[in-house]
Amino acid sequence: KCRLASINEFVGNADEIYFATLQGAKVVQGIYPEKWPFIEGNFKIRKLLKGSLQEENVTLTTGLGGGDCGISMFVSATYVIFKNAKNNAIGACGGSSVIESFQEDEIEQKIKKILNAEMKK
Repeated sequence: KCRLASINEFVGNADEIYFATLQGAKVVQGIYPEKWPFIEGNFKIRKLLKGSLQEENVTLTTGLGGGDCGISMFVSATYVIFKNAKNNAIGACGGSSVIESFQEDEIEQKIKKILNAEMKK
């Protein structure tokens, strides 16, 4: 179960933060009980806020939702992604979520303010 976290924690824990558009998604069955089914999404990165990226397109995975912290995948939707460099899994517990285009500027300003404060420490 996810615990409540602040945007400051999401920013501090992420190695990469970016806005991306979901280009396509599919359910991968997994091999129960070792690996549960999950969703694999292909994203086009629109704007990098933290970290460095090698590719413009990235494949990320998430759970199916419910108790596994998976996030809904909507093709053509914009997402804010808080990603750990060690794996390509994202989820609600890490702060990643679908956003509306009108929210992007406000979210970007908040993240940049947090990153600037971290750099001054």
